[in-house]
Amino acid sequence: MWDERFAETCGRHPDLVAVFESAHGRLGLLLRQTLVPLDAERLEWLAETRTVARHLIMDLRGVGFSGGAVVLQWLPMPDVARIVGRWVRRWDGDPARRSQLLAVVERRLNDDRFLATARRTRTYAPIEDGAITPATTGAAVAQGQGFNETGLDALKAWYEAMAPCWLAIQPARRRRLVLQSHVWIADRALADPVEGPRQAAAELGRDGSLARALERLVPRGEAVAWRAWIELVRADLARALARPPALRTQAWARWLFLIPYSVPLPRRVLPTPRPASSAWTAKPWRAKMEA
Repeated sequence: MWDERFAETCGRHPDLVAVFESAHGRLGLLLRQTLVPLDAERLEWLAETRTVARHLIMDLRGVGFSGGAVVLQWLPMPDVARIVGRWVRRWDGDPARRSQLLAVVERRLNDDRFLATARRTRTYAPIEDGAITPATTGAAVAQGQGFNETGLDALKAWYEAMAPCWLAIQPARRRRLVLQSHVWIADRALADPVEGPRQAAAELGRDGSLARALERLVPRGEAVAWRAWIELVRADLARALARPPALRTQAWARWLFLIPYSVPLPRRVLPTPRPASSAWTAKPWRAKMEA
């Protein structure tokens, strides 16, 4: 069970943000480090969190703690949310940093739920050029309904908070395609919340600006594999941009960026098979040696 000596020990560790305790006396340690490290920084992040956790747990053992402990940074987001929601918070060393970290957890879970719902309802019927029928009136937006310029700052903050997710996309080819799609969405669809969606939808044809921008990032040898991915992004964006202005909310704007992020990796082009072993013969070499 929790003891005040543990609180004194926790206060001597600046990288510890909060401590949660389960009904069975197990401690959940929320550290200062990020919950979503970049792939390039993961090894350094893991070494740093291990060092912090090892020193902290050793000090807690020294003042009588004998239970188990878990570092929240090492857990999946749903487990972090469960611990924070159900366990008792015994020590709170940095409430501001705790709020920042838990806000990341909440955003990630909300986005995962949104993506799961979208995947269940998504249809992949290809669209034909000229079949896009976006809403052409901005009256609802002008009246203050739906997404407008006042929501751009909130959208920018959300996008920056999601940066670890964007930069962790694999493989690198897919990451570049997703980020290029984001640039197109920001420039063509959201720069002008009133007329932007209509103008962007008009450029979603097979030879439109988005398709051309994405195809330039794909080597000729991989064009077939990525063509279906580009078509799915184009089709989903067309349906999203066709929403009437009154339904263009902050969630709608976020979903525009999540569309390319959620489209799965295409099947790779099968490599050219190697010749069968029977197709190779040593006769020329043998003849040369005999000569």
